[in-house]
Amino acid sequence: MNGSSPRLPSPGPEILDYLARQPNAQDTIDGILHWWVLDAYVRKCAPKIAETVAQLVERGFLEEKSSSDGKIFYHVSPLYLSTLEQSQSRISRPPTE
Repeated sequence: MNGSSPRLPSPGPEILDYLARQPNAQDTIDGILHWWVLDAYVRKCAPKIAETVAQLVERGFLEEKSSSDGKIFYHVSPLYLSTLEQSQSRISRPPTE
């Protein structure tokens, strides 16, 4: 490859990144999509996902629960669910005359 080659469209760079880390890999289109491309996007998005989850906890949409082995699990907060149910019931009610 020379320096003047055109930039590859996505997911070209993601596929090549996976192959650079796994040079003996080979797969079907389904496998490439599931393992190679998804792997690259997960690696790329992991910091943003962690930041977003922290913000959702801070704002009360998610709650944290520690397991006995020290891992933290996240689940939707009851407060958020009740707010969501209230807004959906307002939408589904027929207008009063």
